[in-house]
Amino acid sequence: MNKRGDSIALAEQRVAEAHTAALAEFEAARANLRRRMGSPVFIGGVLLGVIALGYFTLGRSKRPDCAESPGAASRVVKAVQVLLPLWIALGSATKAARKPVAGISRTAR
Repeated sequence: MNKRGDSIALAEQRVAEAHTAALAEFEAARANLRRRMGSPVFIGGVLLGVIALGYFTLGRSKRPDCAESPGAASRVVKAVQVLLPLWIALGSATKAARKPVAGISRTAR
């Protein structure tokens, strides 16, 4: 009976350790996800995705059958006017994130 009680206690200890490890891994993944969601790249990607989704769901249904209609060029210009600032902001955010910290040199001396 003593041997069986020890094995049960050992199994309970392993379950408790596994539970603690799983919770720690969950919290680490959660913190990583929060950090990534605050990233300008992620936010810009979501914005571009929403704009593209809106264009394909709303904009394409209202388009005429003729691809070379007089309004097609104006729609392209309007799309570029909307997307260009977002692309510029995304590019500048990624440059700022990759920029090395001032005063720290990467070359070995």
